[in-house]
Amino acid sequence: MISVCMATYNGEKHIESQLRSILSQLSAGDEVVVSDGGSSDRTLDIITAFNDDRIKTFILKESGSAVANSVFSKMDNIKRNFENALVQARGEIVFLADQDDVWHPNKVERMLELLEKSDCVVHDCAVMNGEKVIYPSFLDFFKPGRTKLRMFVKSPFMGCCMAFNRNVLESALPFPDIHIEHDTWIGICAYKVGSVHIADEVLMNYYRHGQNASPIAENRTNSLSIKLLRRWYMLIAYLKY
Repeated sequence: MISVCMATYNGEKHIESQLRSILSQLSAGDEVVVSDGGSSDRTLDIITAFNDDRIKTFILKESGSAVANSVFSKMDNIKRNFENALVQARGEIVFLADQDDVWHPNKVERMLELLEKSDCVVHDCAVMNGEKVIYPSFLDFFKPGRTKLRMFVKSPFMGCCMAFNRNVLESALPFPDIHIEHDTWIGICAYKVGSVHIADEVLMNYYRHGQNASPIAENRTNSLSIKLLRRWYMLIAYLKY
């Protein structure tokens, strides 16, 4: 069974196309677990209109705005929203999904093949601005770390490109009470309990705009202090939890 876990917040512009790209690749016994962080637009109406039993929707109680004032408060809100979906997941294989991307038709099939040899897989994506391709390969552009040590320099874990097995999921829950991205935390857990594979295969279109949950490199803050704090929290998470 596959569980696709998605966090939503005011995603009415993109959620329909993303869900269609996901559902077309799932079997009748799979599920899409949606956690909504308090949308005030038509996001939930659009999801409900699918009338698809595979979609399970949960509301995050006492959530803060996903458009929070500080880098870390926004990160923590997104992390709680994804955790609310992940704790409901029943599948042996878990995919993370943002509300505003489009999966390529072969994504699920190819990731399942790669997960036969690894506990966690991160694939490549094309970065889009509307219909224009900005970067044909995110990995070529960003050049993330591909080893356990180098992940502390440039983390390769972008949630919308990740899938992992239940062993990784169970090791990651509950999320620690520390300022760390949900995808980075899951990646750290994957390294601690199993193996990680970075696949140079473009399996998704990432659409760049202001509310993405998994920001590309240039959307992340350039503040040196924030960068250092991120690495510090990563190290604490790896050593303490």
